[in-house]
Amino acid sequence: MALIIRLFGQFAEMAGSQTLEVDQVADTDALRRKLETMFPSLQSIPYLVAVDKDVATGNTVLQPSSVIALLPPYSGG
Repeated sequence: MALIIRLFGQFAEMAGSQTLEVDQVADTDALRRKLETMFPSLQSIPYLVAVDKDVATGNTVLQPSSVIALLPPYSGG
């Protein structure tokens, strides 16, 4: 199953695109492992994974129709 990941901020700059296609990941834990293999610098950057516009707080099963976003650290008030 191919998933489209939406990238923002420094992650879009790293990938050179605002989207990334990733194959064969069943859940957010597998997605994180795959992304950190593709982009080793992610291991040292805190980031969030959002699935269907909700931040995944634990391991979340991914569906082919899931809308996934990788969110960089942010600050502000």
